[in-house]
Amino acid sequence: MKEKFSDSLKSIYDNGIQWVKLEIEYAKLTVAEKITVLLTTLIFGAVCMLLGMVILILLAFSLVDVLQTFLSPALAFLCGAGILVVLILILFLLRRPLLENPISRLISKLILDVKPRDNHEQK
Repeated sequence: MKEKFSDSLKSIYDNGIQWVKLEIEYAKLTVAEKITVLLTTLIFGAVCMLLGMVILILLAFSLVDVLQTFLSPALAFLCGAGILVVLILILFLLRRPLLENPISRLISKLILDVKPRDNHEQK
C-alpha cells in the first residue's frame, strides 16, 4: 500500500513537472507569435509610410508645376508648402483617431487576446 501511494505521488509529481514545462513552452510560442505579428505590422506600416511620403513629395512637385502656369515659381512653391503644412496640421489634430487608437487596439488585442488551446477548454 505504501509503495503504491509513493508511486502514485511520484507519478503526480512527474506529470506536474511535465505540465509546467509544457505551459512554459506554450507561453514562449505565444510570445513569439505576438511579437512576430507586432513587428510585421510595424514594418508594413513603416514601408507604407515611406512610400506614402514619396508619393506625397511627387504630388507636391506636380502641384507646384501646375501652379507655375498661373503663378510665379516662388509663389507656386509657397502655395505647395502651405498645402503640405495644412495636411500636417490636419494629421496632428486627428492623431488620436488616426494613429493612437488603432495602435492601442492592435497592441491590446495582441496582448490580451487569449485563445483556447483545445476543444475541452472551449466548453
